[in-house]
Amino acid sequence: MNQQQKLVNWAQKELVRIENSIIEDGQGGYLVFARYHVEPKNGVVVVSDWCRHIHDFANKRVAISWCVADRVNNINLANQILSLDKKKQHLSADIDCRKKISDRTNALEFEEIVNTKLEPKITRLKAVSRELEKCINWAKYIQIKGFDNETARIHGF
Repeated sequence: MNQQQKLVNWAQKELVRIENSIIEDGQGGYLVFARYHVEPKNGVVVVSDWCRHIHDFANKRVAISWCVADRVNNINLANQILSLDKKKQHLSADIDCRKKISDRTNALEFEEIVNTKLEPKITRLKAVSRELEKCINWAKYIQIKGFDNETARIHGF
């Protein structure tokens, strides 16, 4: 094997490694699977690919889970993660806003009415959080399964 063939083999192995990696970009963000840029910004985690902004996720765990689902082309899971994250962010913001309004008032009756109206939203937030957690765990399983398959292919198992 000549020098050029060795270099080509090394480059191919490195490309496969990079395409299966999450690498810090040195500026607080991450290059995920050589396809997505994940960057914490202003209390959210911004995910983009090379062409467009995808979504501002609530946290890095949800963002990476979406990237995993999209990478393996599991469109239903990726869409579900995206949708549930949007719902969770919306409900959380609504609940926080209404709680702040309730806390500012001196009228106990008004505070009680607001808290009563918040109960179904809090219940819905818990349900959405549970569903999102299931999706995240499924994406985690897919990623681990993918690593096992990569290991099996590389080592010939």
